[in-house]
Amino acid sequence: MSTITLNRKTEGRFVVGILCLLALTPGSAFGVQCRRSRVPTQLFSAISIERTAKREIGQFQEWAVQCGVQVENGFSLVENVVDGNEDWSAATTTGGPEGSRVLFVPNEMILSSARIAQEYGGYVESSFEILGQKGLQNLYPHFFLFLRLMVEYEQGSDSPYYPWLAAMPRKWNTAVSMDEFCLSCLPPFIKSLCQKERDQLAAFREALQVFEYLSPWAKANQGLAKFVYSIVFTRSRTTDNGDLQIIPVVDMFNHGYPGNVMISNDQNGNCDVVLADDVPPGTPLLMSYGDPTNPSQFLVTYGFLNEAPAAFCKILISNPSQELKDIGYDPSKMLVDTATGAVSQEVWDVILYSRLERKPDLVRDKRNFYKAHMAGDEGAKAAIHQKYLRESCSALRLHVDNILAEVADLAVRTNAFDSSKHPRLPLIRKHNSMVTSTFMKVRANVEQISAQVLASR
Repeated sequence: MSTITLNRKTEGRFVVGILCLLALTPGSAFGVQCRRSRVPTQLFSAISIERTAKREIGQFQEWAVQCGVQVENGFSLVENVVDGNEDWSAATTTGGPEGSRVLFVPNEMILSSARIAQEYGGYVESSFEILGQKGLQNLYPHFFLFLRLMVEYEQGSDSPYYPWLAAMPRKWNTAVSMDEFCLSCLPPFIKSLCQKERDQLAAFREALQVFEYLSPWAKANQGLAKFVYSIVFTRSRTTDNGDLQIIPVVDMFNHGYPGNVMISNDQNGNCDVVLADDVPPGTPLLMSYGDPTNPSQFLVTYGFLNEAPAAFCKILISNPSQELKDIGYDPSKMLVDTATGAVSQEVWDVILYSRLERKPDLVRDKRNFYKAHMAGDEGAKAAIHQKYLRESCSALRLHVDNILAEVADLAVRTNAFDSSKHPRLPLIRKHNSMVTSTFMKVRANVEQISAQVLASR
């Protein structure tokens, strides 16, 4: 394990580099002026995106200091080798009390989608028209960051962000980085999530083609687009006022739930990171990337598998009715406990209600169940559940058996191929193994409930 500590001057202030003094000047330093690209293609090699390229963390550290980053309470960057891959993350060597600052990043360094929107002005209407036609209006802020990073990579070593870009991970395991064989080794639910991400990347690349201020080489470079897309979606965060930002140095924080740091922007847009709890020396500094109950989504978006307390039950219903959604058809609620195999109430409710919807002769019970659910009458709901418990158990058991059979078939496929040729296979095997372990426990619980139902009758 290696550690790099950002050095701090005695008076507690950093030297502010000339880059930051020039920041936001149109066409210079951190500000970007839209102009037709005249960058020769050989400059693209200035920042290697090859998987074998080393992350230039030392250079990144020096750049951060020059640009005004301030650190306290032993903030450091720590190297860990994870599955043979180089991984750098934030930690505190000294620890500190709750509420104490560990990091300050000046506003000028922050990549802000709102600020990029102002800089690029009316240059993206055609791109947004393409994204809008595909129903991706919610990703406009992401596309602004995507465009900006494509511009910065095109500038190569001339980019003021060059040291940060050269410190990026190279070995991505995100959905867009997977090859077709990897996709064929995934269960249907996570495969559908991967396809959604890949469709979004395809839309971004299509929208990129009508942006006039990138070279044809950059627009045609699929590897670069995948790389930049992964940076945007793994390293951005939304502020309290809705601005999507990538904050250099802050983007080195790994995921933890609920996390032990709080991140905020002051009235001048600067970023402050303080400890959310008292932490001892040597503690990793963690921020939450989102809902911990969907490990499949974490793998798709971020390229890692988190220790999830619960997981989506993977019941997929085409065109669910609004009533079914009201009942609880929602991946964030329809959960199974990964440790015990316990099934959430929403799973039972959706299984029962979907059956009642399909059977015209059960319309009365359907109406009464919905009414009881909306009124919070758990007694009335329980009575209807008991009436159909045997059928619900059978439906859930069939669903679980199908999942286990699918994953067993995929295990044969993944184990037959060499991980050196498909470097993401070990992670996929780990995911599929987690699915198997979880749903074996679910099946055991369902069998126990089914036995109790039979005994009672």
